[in-house]
Amino acid sequence: MKKLLIFLLVSLLFILLTFFPMHFYLRILTIILALPFVYIAWIISYSYYQFAAFGGNYQSKIHDLIVAKVNGEEEGKILDIGTGSGSLIIKLAKAFPESLLTGIDYWGKDWEYSKAQSQRNAEIEGVSDQINFLKASAANLPFINDEFDTIVSCLTFHEVKEEKNKSEVMKEALRVLKPGGKFVFLDLFRDEKIFGKEKDLLITLKKHGVSELKSYKLAKVIKLPKLLLNKKVLGNAMLLIGRK
Repeated sequence: MKKLLIFLLVSLLFILLTFFPMHFYLRILTIILALPFVYIAWIISYSYYQFAAFGGNYQSKIHDLIVAKVNGEEEGKILDIGTGSGSLIIKLAKAFPESLLTGIDYWGKDWEYSKAQSQRNAEIEGVSDQINFLKASAANLPFINDEFDTIVSCLTFHEVKEEKNKSEVMKEALRVLKPGGKFVFLDLFRDEKIFGKEKDLLITLKKHGVSELKSYKLAKVIKLPKLLLNKKVLGNAMLLIGRK
């Protein structure tokens, strides 16, 4: 929302400037400068609408997909890296009532989410006794090796600022996964500027102890609106599912 407001305000400023008396060519230049801000504001607002429950509800649909990929055979201790408002981990708690779950997030100032909000959401949904929320960085997880049976993460690794090499963040996630444990990761893995070449990333993960690994382009497993296929939104999104 903060990014959306910034781009909306800048767009509005440029639009208002065009109503002031100015040279024709200066007016044209102002309009040209406004276009990228208007376009980005449109992309962000449309994406927000599609992810929200009052819109396309795609955040919930994507979380349902991740829960389905975890599937019913997984019990025990589950870790959600980048838990945000707790939406995904709450769905997991309901799907696997015998499991104990931990949700970690940095909950930085750039996000509207908070630990308190996540805890309230879990209480409202009646699963707070299953879930423990911790403030922590995905680059330095406060857990011992091989602690969790299942680990999930949704659109988090690319946001971790403490580690430039995002494969190292994924390595840290695999460190706390038990041998034979399952992981379901969704992120912009096809964005070479963030994760490097897809082939090299998959090879690197296998070097970090992954014994089974399957990859799926998100657009192949869930139907997405055309604008969400923009590479700055979910066009580069991919599911990685495997075992350590």
